[in-house]
Amino acid sequence: MNRKNRTLAFLAKNYHPFNRFTFEMLKGAGDALRIFDIKGGETFHIQPASEEDYLFVTEGSAYFLGKQNNQSNVSASQIGAQPILFNDAITVSTDSSATVCHVDTSLINDYLSLKDILDSTVKGESDFSVERLMFLKSTKVFRLLPINVVDEAAKRCEEITVSKGDEIIKQDSRADAFFILLEGEAEVWREELDDDEPQMVALLGSGDTFGEEALIIGGARNASIIMTTDGKLLKLSKADFDELVSTPALRSVSPEVAQTMVEKGAEIIDVRYEEEYQESFIPGSVLIPLPDLRSHIAGLDENKEYLILCGVGLRAQAAALLLRQQDINATVIEGGIKAWPFDTAKSMDLELIMFDFCPFAQRGAISLQHNEIPHKLTYLDPDNLPDWFAEVSPFGKVPILRVDGKTTIFESSVINELIASISNKKMLPADPVERSLCRSWIEFGSTMLGQLTGMISASDESAYKAIHSSFLENLERLEEQMKDRAPYFAGDLFTLVDSTYAPLFMRMFYLNKRIDLYSEEDFPKTMAWAKKLLSLESVITSVPSSFDDIYQQFIQRRGSTGYLANAMSHAA
Repeated sequence: MNRKNRTLAFLAKNYHPFNRFTFEMLKGAGDALRIFDIKGGETFHIQPASEEDYLFVTEGSAYFLGKQNNQSNVSASQIGAQPILFNDAITVSTDSSATVCHVDTSLINDYLSLKDILDSTVKGESDFSVERLMFLKSTKVFRLLPINVVDEAAKRCEEITVSKGDEIIKQDSRADAFFILLEGEAEVWREELDDDEPQMVALLGSGDTFGEEALIIGGARNASIIMTTDGKLLKLSKADFDELVSTPALRSVSPEVAQTMVEKGAEIIDVRYEEEYQESFIPGSVLIPLPDLRSHIAGLDENKEYLILCGVGLRAQAAALLLRQQDINATVIEGGIKAWPFDTAKSMDLELIMFDFCPFAQRGAISLQHNEIPHKLTYLDPDNLPDWFAEVSPFGKVPILRVDGKTTIFESSVINELIASISNKKMLPADPVERSLCRSWIEFGSTMLGQLTGMISASDESAYKAIHSSFLENLERLEEQMKDRAPYFAGDLFTLVDSTYAPLFMRMFYLNKRIDLYSEEDFPKTMAWAKKLLSLESVITSVPSSFDDIYQQFIQRRGSTGYLANAMSHAA
C-alpha cells in the first residue's frame, strides 16, 4: 500500500469525520488533504487554509511549534493526542521521520455537506458520483461556490474524451464554453502582435480550468489550448457558466462604497492597458493590465482587500474571478472608470526646478524617483537666475514643479502632496490619525533642517552651541518616536516623512564625518532608519554624484567666516 493510501486508511480507521467516507471518497478529496513526508532533521512551516485547520501524524512522530512558542511532540500511536489544531503558521520537525497530513477543515466540511446532499437524493437523479463532485469542489473555480451550485453544475457538464494533439480552443475564436481538465495534460499557446510565432506560456493538468476570461469579457479567445496527452474534459456552456459560476462567484460594490474601502486600507488594481491608464486613472491605484495579472498574483497579499477596476466593468469581472480562484480578496468596482464620480488624474509632464544643494527640493526628487514617475530635473544657478524665475516663484525660492509646461506649483510640502496624490504607491498611511502624525513629523524635520542651516550660518561658538544643543534635543525626541518604528517611519511603508528626513540625514552624515556633531551610539533607532534611507536608489540618485563638493561649497557660501566653517577647516 502506497503512502497516500496508508494515510487515508489510518484516518478512516481512527478519526471522525473520515470514518463517514468510503475509501474512494477520501481518495477524491483533492486539496482538502495534503500529505507530507518529513525526514529526520527537516523543518518546514504550514499556513492554515481555514480559520482553524488540523494536523495528523499518521506515521512516526513529529514536533509542532506554534506562534506562541508552545511546542508539543506527537506520534502516530497517540490517537487521543491528535489532531493538532492551528489557526496560525506552525513549524513541524522530526528527529527521525514522519508522515503528516494537513486537513483543510473548510473543504472537509464542504465534502460532508455534499455527501449529505447526495445521500438524501433519489438514486439515479444525479449522473455524477460523490468522487466527481468532490473533484469539482476542489478546483479553484468551484471551491468558491455553494455545494448545491456545484451539484447543479456537475449535472450540466458534458464529459468529452480528447486525444493527444487535439486543439481544444483556438486563439481568436469565439468564446462559447468553459472547460475543466478532468484527466491528462495540455499546453497554453499565445501569439502576441509582435511575436513571429506562438509562444507556449503555461502548462495545464488535472483540475485546471480554462476559458472563463473570454466568456466574461465577451471577446475572442486570447490563447490556444492543445492537449499533450490523451485525456478527458468537462465542458460547461456559456449560459450555464454565467448562471452558475460567474455571477455567484463575483462580488461588486458601488464607487461610493469602494471609496470608503480605500480610505480604510483597500487597494485599487486597474486592469486596463497602460495607454488607457495614462488618459485617466484613480490616484493611488496600481496598474496591472489583465493579460499580465497571472504573473503578478504571487506578489499580492492574501490578507488585503483589492478593488478591481477597468473601463466599464467586464475586464474587472474576469480579473476578480481569477484572483478569487487564487484566494485573493477581490471585489469589482461597478461601472469602471467611466462611472467613478471622484477625482481622477492623468499622466503629466513634470519638471522639478531646483538648486543642486537645496534639501527641500531634494524631497520632491526623492518622491518622484521612489514612485517611478517620469520627470525632468532642472538645476538653476542661484547667482544667475533666468528672467522667468521671478514669475513662477513668488517667494524667490525652490523647488518649483512645472506641470505640462505651464502650471507651476511652489513650496516643497505642497509639491510632495501633489506627487503623493498622483502616485500609484501610498505615500501616507490610510489611518487618519497616523496620517496626521506623519504630517506633524514632516514639519519637525523641516525645523531640524533649519537648525542645521542655522549652525552653518552661526558667526561664533556661542551661537553655534545654542543651536547645536537644541538640535541634539530634537534628535532625542526623534529617537524616542522611532522606538517602535522600523524600517521606515510608518513601518514597511515608505512615506513623505522618509523623503523629508533623507536630505537631513545626508547632510548630518556629511558634517559628522568632519566635526563632532552627534554620537551615533546615542541614537541607534534613528541611525538605523537613516542608513536604510541613504541606501535607497531613489535617495542616492536624488542628488548629483558630486554632492559632497556641492554641499561643501554651500557651507562656504552660507558661513565662510562662521564658526562651523572654521572648525571644519581646522579639523581637516
